[in-house]
Amino acid sequence: MSEETKNLQKSIWLDDAEHHPQPTQGPPGVQIANSYLILLVTDREKIADKIASYLEPFGYTVHRVSRPVRALEELILKKPDILLVDAEMERMAGYELCRTVKGNRRMEHIPIVMWGEVVTIDDKSRAYYVGADGFMTWPCHEVELRARVRSLVRVKLYHQRLRNEIRSLEAKLRGRTRELEQITMGLVIALEKANEFNDTDTGMHIRRVCHYSKILGEAHGFGPAASRNIFRYASLHDVGKVALPASILKKPGKLTAEEITIMRRHTTFGYNLLKEARADDMACEIALRHHEKWDGSGYPDGMAGDEIAIEARIVALVDVYDALTQRRCYKEAWPVEKALDYLRSESGKHFDPRLVELFIDKRAMVLEIQNEYKDDPGAEPAHL
Repeated sequence: MSEETKNLQKSIWLDDAEHHPQPTQGPPGVQIANSYLILLVTDREKIADKIASYLEPFGYTVHRVSRPVRALEELILKKPDILLVDAEMERMAGYELCRTVKGNRRMEHIPIVMWGEVVTIDDKSRAYYVGADGFMTWPCHEVELRARVRSLVRVKLYHQRLRNEIRSLEAKLRGRTRELEQITMGLVIALEKANEFNDTDTGMHIRRVCHYSKILGEAHGFGPAASRNIFRYASLHDVGKVALPASILKKPGKLTAEEITIMRRHTTFGYNLLKEARADDMACEIALRHHEKWDGSGYPDGMAGDEIAIEARIVALVDVYDALTQRRCYKEAWPVEKALDYLRSESGKHFDPRLVELFIDKRAMVLEIQNEYKDDPGAEPAHL
């Protein structure tokens, strides 16, 4: 072996300490790779012997299979580091194997080198088209083969490191997301308590509105995450009232026109408060839009129909229903059927017609919540 070849081998096989801290000893004066598994797919035994002789003394383990179907089984069982595929097997089986491997998400990361003796530009183009990472003409110099393999091993290692880093970052992101959710929930709970102290509505009203909203959201087609969120954030629909004077909130008589104007500001107050707290968008929309009406006659912006976020349309309906069916200092509780009749009469005006239908369809579940979370535990159960 010439001195030039020896130096080339040393430069190719000099171990990268970061990847190969304990290299296997090979030919004198040459450090080699750790034992990586090469899956060699060919039905030509003599060539397979030659390829193995080029690689095995340098620390690679060469596992041979003669049929592509068997190669697929070995890919799953042994998880090789590189695939060397004969491009001249019958019925273009090597190309089909390459296509299959690169089309499988569990195996697509495995580098593939195809090789052949009688090679045209069409053969090479076809190989790269089906996903090969390299193509070699056989016979080739042993140093070239090892260089190709070594290069692809490094690429695979870098890809593996990148995948591991991505998984690590995703795990950190999930942890951070959980922390932010906990912080948000802490703010939600604190705001709920502040709202209860300053508002005439009871804590039971808030619980009922949350449950009704979840029932109606699920009936509308909300998935688990959206249902969980509307249950969590419906309680904040009136959080902006913490910014209103108690003289207005707790006034026993009718509000003046000026006081009504001030009262209506609780929607924007609540929205701004939740935005500052970096609350979920759903919470912000509920606070801002739960007094908008289907026909556009609501406030603060006179939005209409589907312009209004679905979560706000849901809370608008259940909030009114709960106010109707509960006793207040200025009114007696309405019977359930009377309240449902009112919802029907406001369908297409105050409320989304589809939501009215769904809510009435779920009245049995609504009654269960209404009786479970009563303002007065001694009151008679609500019924149809």
